[in-house]
Amino acid sequence: MSQKRIAIMSNAGGTGKTTLAANLAYQLARVGKRVCLMGCDPNGSLALFTGLEDPLDRKQTLDKVLDIEFDGKWPLFPVWRERIEGIDACLGGLHLFETAKRIDQETRGAYLLADALEDHPLAHDVVVLDCPGTIERYHEVALCACTHILTIMQPEYKDVDAGFKLLNWIFEWRKRLRLKPIPEVIGVVPNGYDRQTAMHREIMGDDPEYSLPITLKKMGVHLFPAIKASRHLANASANGLPLGIWRSGEEINKVFFEIAQIVLRTGE
Repeated sequence: MSQKRIAIMSNAGGTGKTTLAANLAYQLARVGKRVCLMGCDPNGSLALFTGLEDPLDRKQTLDKVLDIEFDGKWPLFPVWRERIEGIDACLGGLHLFETAKRIDQETRGAYLLADALEDHPLAHDVVVLDCPGTIERYHEVALCACTHILTIMQPEYKDVDAGFKLLNWIFEWRKRLRLKPIPEVIGVVPNGYDRQTAMHREIMGDDPEYSLPITLKKMGVHLFPAIKASRHLANASANGLPLGIWRSGEEINKVFFEIAQIVLRTGE
């Protein structure tokens, strides 16, 4: 299998991008795949959600990679090795705010990560790119580097509206950047679904005006089963663990496993 690079994108903060990234990595590792989690977010949530320390040295972050003089020595940290093999992380964090200024000055700024992955390939089967919560420079960097895209939305009017704007941005910028092959949108993951909330039921229902399933079907975009709101999932993330380790019997793990399986089958 050629390496797959999955960009997890959102156009709103707090939608669950890093939660999805961490749990997807765990489910992929469970079936024997080597995974590199890559923090493309200056907020640095990936360190917290993997139980790692925020690096003080910027050369221990993605900043090192996004340098025209990158030497191929990836700053990787092992993740959850006492429980599972095969997952490493290249962390983001506050240093990336300064990195963005440097990217803007480079002729191939948006392509720096793609160039690094081509010139200095990682041995991992899957690279999971954890993007920022709003469309910015790092979305362009991830779009140029990825082979596939997952977007995540909460079933609320504001988040869904922002999510569709993101999808339109992806469709436009794939062409504008002349990417070949064109990164494929695998689908949309609804997160934080609460059946007791009327707005959630409406968005995930069959009302033609508000229905997320109907609108995505018209667009030809796959909709994954909703990840239900769960204190166990929130507690797992706060403790730097995937739900599969924190509470392996939780039903939500089946959704993450399904996403992992579709990721592996896509393009085969």
